Amino acid sequence: MNRGQYWGFGSLKMVWCVALFASVLCTAAAGMVSASNGLKAAPQPDRSWESYFGVVILPSGRVVVAGDKGVVMMTDDGGRTWSRQLLKKGPKYYDLYSIAFTPDTSRGWLVGDAGVIFRSDDRGATWTEQKGPAGLNTALLKIAVFDAQRFCAGGEHGVLLCTSDGGANWNLQKFRDIGFFDIAFTDPNNIWAVGEFATLLHSGDGGKTWQVRSGGEIGKGDPLFSIAFDGRQGLAVGLLGTTLQTSDGGKTWQARELSIGHRSLYTVATVPSHAGEFYAAGEQGLAVLITNGEVTPVLSGVADAIAASAFSPRFGIAAGLSGTLLRSDDGGRHWRSLLNKQQTLLTQAQ
Repeated sequence: MNRGQYWGFGSLKMVWCVALFASVLCTAAAGMVSASNGLKAAPQPDRSWESYFGVVILPSGRVVVAGDKGVVMMTDDGGRTWSRQLLKKGPKYYDLYSIAFTPDTSRGWLVGDAGVIFRSDDRGATWTEQKGPAGLNTALLKIAVFDAQRFCAGGEHGVLLCTSDGGANWNLQKFRDIGFFDIAFTDPNNIWAVGEFATLLHSGDGGKTWQVRSGGEIGKGDPLFSIAFDGRQGLAVGLLGTTLQTSDGGKTWQARELSIGHRSLYTVATVPSHAGEFYAAGEQGLAVLITNGEVTPVLSGVADAIAASAFSPRFGIAAGLSGTLLRSDDGGRHWRSLLNKQQTLLTQAQ
């Protein structure tokens, strides 16, 4: 699927979809892939043909990035060097859109096109295909993990997929053929999902049932692409500056259009080093910090769409289309590229 065409964007290809090529060795019986495909970690060259749609920072400082055609990258030195692998299901490499780990990092999951699910039990070093519910073949666009037993994913055609036993059993629901682009836990029972047509859904029972809190009518309202919570403060961002904001843990929500020149935000994340502050980014390298509804522009230094972001107490990572990989060491106020231009020149020369 092409999210750019789907929403009429010329530049954003599905906020989790584009193209790349490489090779990887799989263990056919188990579906497991080696962490670096036999290669040592190396500086990341400028891969403008490659796009990244998911990123996570583990407490150890390890960063794991997921992207198109099954690419998974990992760094343990803050982005100076990266190991790479490609994951595939059967003979195909599928675009991977989202990655999440348990708080203790004991287990992590990746989701992507055609309903693919991969699981890691070693902090992202290797991945094994995990079987989803029968009949699931539509893209899963986002996964949220509460612990090793409880996680949920949202995707195309109204798919909301949850488990309370690590994936031994699944609760698969389809809500009005609406695409869901992000999902978030606030506690074991309370889960929020955002998607097309200004849709905001809430589950108070761990994903067994869902209620509409905003939107939900096909053909009405702009899409919401991402949602994040910092305590009782929550923020959902979307097309052309559309937002929903709450300061009471989701009891009430206020719609507001941010003053960002009618441009779209595709990712929002909390900034642990600055309580109550959110980092949001989107089309053409747009990036802002949002505190109590006040917007502070940030220079990202890139012109391509930023599709994913994550922060630890020490640093932040942003990733996106055309090989975008950025790092911030001051809570999202300043960013620098993690691409090694010299390595790119060497690679091209070879």
